[in-house]
Amino acid sequence: MWVLLFFSALVTVTIGKDNYSDVKKSKVFRKCCDINQILVKITEDDLTFIERYECFDLEQIRESYNISVLPLLLNDVRVQSGLPNYCDLQMSEVGPETKVFYSEDECYDRLGVEVFNGTLKESTPMTVALSCNRSDELNAPLSNLEINKIIKCCPEGQVYDSQYHVCIKNAITAADLMQNININGRYIYEVEFGSRCKFDEYAVEISEDLFSFSINGSNLRTKSTVDGQERTLLRGEWCIDQQFGRSGLLAQVCTRECSDFTAFCVKKCCPQGQHFKVRRCGSYISVCVPDEDHSTYFDISPYTNPIREKQENLLDVVGVGVGITCPAGRFALNKSLPQDYHELTSDAYLEYGLTITKSYCLEIFDSRHCPSKELVISGVMCFQPPPEYMDKDFRASFVVITISSVCLALTVIVYCALPELRNLNGRNLICHVSTMLLAFSCLARVQHSAVTDTQICTLLGYGIYFGFVGAFAWLNVMCFDIWWTFGSVRTVKLLHKSASERRRFLWYSIYAWGTTFLLTLTMFLLDKYPVSIYLDANIGTGACWFGSEQNTQFDWPHYIYFVIPMGIVTFINFVFWLLTARYCAKVKSEVHRLQAGSVGDRAKKRFRIDRAKYVLTGKLWVVMGAGWVSEMLSTLVSRPQWLWNIVDLMNALQGVLIFVILVVKPKLYYIIRKRLGSSPRPIETRLDKADAQKNATASGRTSSTFLSRTISSDERTNLRISGLGTKQL
Repeated sequence: MWVLLFFSALVTVTIGKDNYSDVKKSKVFRKCCDINQILVKITEDDLTFIERYECFDLEQIRESYNISVLPLLLNDVRVQSGLPNYCDLQMSEVGPETKVFYSEDECYDRLGVEVFNGTLKESTPMTVALSCNRSDELNAPLSNLEINKIIKCCPEGQVYDSQYHVCIKNAITAADLMQNININGRYIYEVEFGSRCKFDEYAVEISEDLFSFSINGSNLRTKSTVDGQERTLLRGEWCIDQQFGRSGLLAQVCTRECSDFTAFCVKKCCPQGQHFKVRRCGSYISVCVPDEDHSTYFDISPYTNPIREKQENLLDVVGVGVGITCPAGRFALNKSLPQDYHELTSDAYLEYGLTITKSYCLEIFDSRHCPSKELVISGVMCFQPPPEYMDKDFRASFVVITISSVCLALTVIVYCALPELRNLNGRNLICHVSTMLLAFSCLARVQHSAVTDTQICTLLGYGIYFGFVGAFAWLNVMCFDIWWTFGSVRTVKLLHKSASERRRFLWYSIYAWGTTFLLTLTMFLLDKYPVSIYLDANIGTGACWFGSEQNTQFDWPHYIYFVIPMGIVTFINFVFWLLTARYCAKVKSEVHRLQAGSVGDRAKKRFRIDRAKYVLTGKLWVVMGAGWVSEMLSTLVSRPQWLWNIVDLMNALQGVLIFVILVVKPKLYYIIRKRLGSSPRPIETRLDKADAQKNATASGRTSSTFLSRTISSDERTNLRISGLGTKQL
């Protein structure tokens, strides 16, 4: 009996010791290196492949590899250090919230550096497990400990400045930060640096003034002191740091919904700790560079101070995102220009003219190296191309418009070289085709490639405008001239000219050129000295045409300066055409009553010539009017795209049609041969028909549908900001 009791007691004590040993082991952390050391993996592949692991002090790692890595941070944890001996070690990465085992054949640590044949491998520091043969893994006791991850918002030796939203140098370390964080019980943490917010997320800054923090594993729990709302943020959704110049902690929370934290969120153009440096003085073409001193910190107070005056507590919580995506490019707003005035609204939208948008970012522009010596913060916005923008082949447009320009130039040369064609109608035609040549030549240059020089781009834009407006004006002259001709030929005795053609051409020139210059000058002055966004054309601002997006509520300048005036001219031409038709019918009946003879023959011949001019003018009006009508239709209907592509192509080919109609015909062929002395028979050098002017103005559907579709290629690339594009940053 006593023997049985003895053995029972012995077994009980043995089991109790084993249990006590397991309890002790469950609280022990097997670390590969000493507490303040980092693990380094060295691989040599010379004749034999050798892998070994060594432990380095923090200072030794900085001197040898110029790398700063923190060891695992531990609190209230018993540590046994040392690499497993007498076995080939296998390395495996350990993720956050991983339960660890206790075994003499296994250890855990922070791998800071990997070296292969003396070359440092670029790899992110990570926590790893080194173990021997893991066959006995199931027999190893599972520890009550786990390795978690915490992200410090700023690098080691820096803290976060919530005023400028940037990291500032400070002596506080990650170990000091961990002492200030409310973490209950024992812990093992690997520390990483830097916010991990995604591109489309904001880093909302919440401080201990308005929120209480507690960390459970790798998760952050927050509770608002205002409304008591609690949230749990998972690993990767947050970082934490000490506040610069203030007591307490600050957490950055990654979110797409700033309203969840009642945060005022804005976008910063450059990454944190960087700003724009102007690459070309006099423009906003810039590149992101590191901050040199506090003067280039991200200070948005010029935008937020007016809001604080109205709503004092609105900006207690601020969120900052980085960068914007602009498929068509972006441009900077020049705060020194009245037309670029902009401000932030209380709900963090950017208000610019009639535009209210979230597609913007703010940044510091440093041009202190330029004569202006400026250092300002300004907004950057995205261009909004029309829907059909991406479907346009601008190379094809350039080729077609160039061919039309060459044909227009040949037409002008032929009509200037032949005296037989330089009558009143011929001179009107020369002026008309010349203005079309100017417009098409400038348009071809815009289509060739991006115009990076803002002044040249503006000059090309005004050249396009002047050319098309001049073409409409000279078409109006020709419509008036044919009306005047038939209106004065009511009886046979009035067939004689009442005034010389030279005098009439002088008056026509004063009207046509004067109107064109007046409209262009007015637009230029109101563009240079803006008085209203409705009158600010912004020629050359982002595109070598009107700067606003076509057919939107901000497109008033385009309609005021171009669409409406050209519509009025088209309507007046239509009235002239109807009145001339009435006179034509009356004159025709009078001419037919004339008897055969010198007077009757001359009258009939003159009537045929004038009637041909009338028909021609009608065709010109139809072509120009059709372009203007298509302009109106394009504001209402933009589909199908293939139909508009065909319409645009036909308008781009008008120069070719002019050349074919005006130059490639037998009568003109014989005149040219006569001038060259090779005509086989004498011909009458006077042209009976006025079809020499046929389709003259057809060389340009001057509707903005055609112009905006072709010019919009420059709208994509000619910006103020580079890389940030092209006024293209």
